Amino acid sequence: MCFTVRITGGALRVSEESTALRFVPPDELPGLPMHPTQRLRIQHFLEHRTAPHLG
Repeated sequence: MCFTVRITGGALRVSEESTALRFVPPDELPGLPMHPTQRLRIQHFLEHRTAPHLG
């Protein structure tokens, strides 16, 4: 499940589910370790798709 959000305040914080957090520009994404399905969903967002991939 993925959500599109708008930042309105607060601060990034690590939790039990994360060891580091940061914002990165799209051109840095290929070098980041992530599951292929996460990469696919981010790519779909960057392509401005209007419907989710259900596959």
